Amino acid sequence: MEQVKDRSTDSRVPITLIVIAAVGSLLFTLGGGYFLFRNTRNLVDARNWVEHTQDVLLGIQNASRRADQVQYSTRIFMLTRHDSDRQASQRSALLLQSAVVHLQSAVADNPAEAENIRQLEQCSNGVIVELAKQDWDETVANNQLLTCQQVLASMTEQERKLLKERTDASQQQSQFSLFTESGLAIPCLLVLIALFSLLLRDALMRNRIAKASRRTNAKLATNVKTLHENAHVAKLLALSRDELQLCTEVQQVYRAAADRFSQLLPETSGALCIINSSRNLVERVASWPDPEQSVVSEIFAPENCCGLRSGQLRWKGTGASAIDCEHFSGEAPGAYFCVPLVAQGETTGVLFVECPTEEARQNVERRDEGVRQLVQLTAMTLASIELRKKLERQSIRDGLTGLFNRHFMQIAFDRELARSTRRKSTLAVLMLDVDHFKQFNDQFGHAAGDTVLKEVARVIGSSVRAEDLVCRYGGEEFTIILPDIGLDAIKERAEKVRQAIEDLRTQIGNHVRGDITISIGGALFPRDGQTSEELLKCADAALYRAKHEGRNRVVIEA
Repeated sequence: MEQVKDRSTDSRVPITLIVIAAVGSLLFTLGGGYFLFRNTRNLVDARNWVEHTQDVLLGIQNASRRADQVQYSTRIFMLTRHDSDRQASQRSALLLQSAVVHLQSAVADNPAEAENIRQLEQCSNGVIVELAKQDWDETVANNQLLTCQQVLASMTEQERKLLKERTDASQQQSQFSLFTESGLAIPCLLVLIALFSLLLRDALMRNRIAKASRRTNAKLATNVKTLHENAHVAKLLALSRDELQLCTEVQQVYRAAADRFSQLLPETSGALCIINSSRNLVERVASWPDPEQSVVSEIFAPENCCGLRSGQLRWKGTGASAIDCEHFSGEAPGAYFCVPLVAQGETTGVLFVECPTEEARQNVERRDEGVRQLVQLTAMTLASIELRKKLERQSIRDGLTGLFNRHFMQIAFDRELARSTRRKSTLAVLMLDVDHFKQFNDQFGHAAGDTVLKEVARVIGSSVRAEDLVCRYGGEEFTIILPDIGLDAIKERAEKVRQAIEDLRTQIGNHVRGDITISIGGALFPRDGQTSEELLKCADAALYRAKHEGRNRVVIEA
């Protein structure tokens, strides 16, 4: 908040200074303009006075020239006595009088010249009067002309002095004006420099603010774009998580993962590869965009993938590693990466992604974290399904023989019994017991006994139909549930199993044993019972009869 206040204060300071400088410049300009106006006016006045004095001097010179003309024409007349020369003298006198009148108006502003003008008028008038006489006196006329010339000479001297004074005053005024204008120009220049500095500072500040604003806007746009992209990636990850949680088989996981990777990484191609149970081969299980084709080989050794060897995401391409993996069916792509699928500390496979364009690679690099999360999610889902299947096998399968255990047998028996009841069909159950197994176990040991049980379970499983359920009931006892089977067929099937066991040859240590037999008792639904307990009890009773009748035989309870 304090930073915002400081910025607002800083932004107001140059504005205030600019306003003050502008007002000061305006006032200074007005004052300077008025001062320049007065200086210019004084200069003009001084120049006008100089020009006026020069005009007066020209008028005096003109009057002197007219006086000379009068004197000249008078002398000519005195020599010739012609009327034309007399008239010329009179005209010259009139011109002299006209020049005096003009000169009088020119020096009207100078009281010092008033007496001279008066004398000029008298002498010029005297010349005219004298020349107008028939018998005029040359001496009088010459005296009048001499007086005029003397007055004109005096006026010339005075006007020249006045011209010098006015010229000096004009020069002084010019120098003063130059000095004052120079003095005025310096503060004007300083004010302009200060104003320009403020304007420049303001312009630079505005430019910096504009650049900062553009950078902020660009950063904001990038952040918004990143947020949108992160939201899109988060949405894809959420959808992937929900979809993968619905998968119950690994094949479903393969297809769902490939589909989500293609959506997360558009304009790419890739493949999902899984390490087999023996961990000596890697199999390509899914690919995109074509589910059937990929640059990755269908099967390859784990050591052929650099990503599996390094145990982490590995790029190959410009600016990254130059070493190619060896799991391609053809030439290796230009840019790709491999990332292992690791869950619960165990590597289960590898994800391969090819980036055919630089834009696709940049998109992958931006979504690197999303790729890692989806890879981890896929690996965890595969591990969860594998663990669930393992737990299911442990819960429904017998650990020694691999057959269904007694718990699952009871569930399956009730289910098949309910189905047979709905369909009004038959259902048989066989109870099998290995003859003299306890004696065999005591004689040859538990390891040999386990071997016999596994072999017996294998033979029983291979001797029944696919729809029949073979279970280990407990110890050396086995149970077979046979749906949709009649009395004759059940007897035939039981006899086939008994005969297969009798023909069994088992390697026990260094000897081959061929004396293993079983006794079988059976019951048939609905003839021998309506519930699983009744049928099992009936089949167990039949097995008991088979044991007492000599073993290695089949008894179906009647």
